[in-house]
Amino acid sequence: MRSTARSIVWQLLIYVVSAVVIVAVLLQTDITERLAYRVEKGRLRALHESMPTAQELAVLNASGREVAAAVGPAVVAVICERNFDLSQHPPIRLHPDSLGHDVDTNGDVDSNALGPPQNLLQRFRSGDSRMTVPAGYGSGFVVDAERGHVITNNHVIDAADAITVQLADGRRFDAQVLGTDPKSDLALIRIEADDLHELRLADSDLVEVGDEVMAVGNPFGLSGTFSRGIISGKGRSSVSIHGAEYRSFLQTDAVINPGNSGGPLVDASGQVIGVNTAIATETGHYDGVGFAIPSKRIVQVLPALAAGRLVQRGYLGVSIVGVTGYVDWSRELGWDGYDGVIVREVLPNTPAATCGLRRGDMIVEIDGQRLRGTADLIDIVGAVSPGQSLDLLLWREREFVMQPVVVAAQPKNFSTRIPRSIDSDD
Repeated sequence: MRSTARSIVWQLLIYVVSAVVIVAVLLQTDITERLAYRVEKGRLRALHESMPTAQELAVLNASGREVAAAVGPAVVAVICERNFDLSQHPPIRLHPDSLGHDVDTNGDVDSNALGPPQNLLQRFRSGDSRMTVPAGYGSGFVVDAERGHVITNNHVIDAADAITVQLADGRRFDAQVLGTDPKSDLALIRIEADDLHELRLADSDLVEVGDEVMAVGNPFGLSGTFSRGIISGKGRSSVSIHGAEYRSFLQTDAVINPGNSGGPLVDASGQVIGVNTAIATETGHYDGVGFAIPSKRIVQVLPALAAGRLVQRGYLGVSIVGVTGYVDWSRELGWDGYDGVIVREVLPNTPAATCGLRRGDMIVEIDGQRLRGTADLIDIVGAVSPGQSLDLLLWREREFVMQPVVVAAQPKNFSTRIPRSIDSDD
């Protein structure tokens, strides 16, 4: 009897222990989950508490906001139109998308700005074959508020018969072309307007890779668009953009898209360091690599453009090649570097011929400026006024020679791609 009671007690004890173990396991799982949740919640709370406060965030954003506020009023949309006579062209099928779009004061697309396409067809059928059609749009910025001068890209306005400038406040004005310079892809236009705001030009030579910049303009007709990035590279001369012969572009990762052309690239102080010009892309849209004409180029051509004159540039009269593409030749000349340019040909009756330059001479420096390649020589000589003297540091017959040369004016129809003699008749 006693053993039976003892057995029952042991069984009850086993049941109780098992129940306790099961409850403990269940409770432990819940406790573990709750503990893990509390740990994660604490971690997230700590992250949130370490983030900037509203006041601190305002301080961080202040510089960008200030730049946008200071720059925005001086940036304009450039809207171009062309005269078109249907009677002078084969019959065409008009489609709404082929007519382009206008830009309203809010930067929105107004597809009715020129009237529905069927209105154009009605005009043609009524005997009026002349019309004005959109030829594209771009950007620009006021560089002289008193005189109403606006800088933009030459490729933005070169096909236009009529140009309209829309200010940031929505006002619109007809624009007059004062001067163009296809070789640098720059143009200066003028509007008759009061209460304009202008931007100052910075020295683009002082810009360094890594500097913060903003690209401003009207991508896809969205007026007053700002994008932020850095200077990704300097002196990009290997890219051919819109036929420009004077390059040394600034490269940036600030977003540039169709419609940004002609708008300013500004530094952290809101000064212009470049003119947004093109993108390197396989899609037709932004792929992370944009190019801007350095502001020093504006300074060089602005006086001539404002006066309606052709831009006068210096001229040597040589055909040159870069060392990097002709390493074997440079080694034959005893040069073991990769900078500098080699004179391939000296044209007769030119400053180069007069000062005694020879085929095979290596030009290493001009007025103390080291030449990395052909683009440097083209830029330096092109920026010199005719009649000015330059000191060329040559590598000739395995020794350095200093050679002065008096620069002449570029002949008519001169191209850096096709050297011409200075006494050319055309």
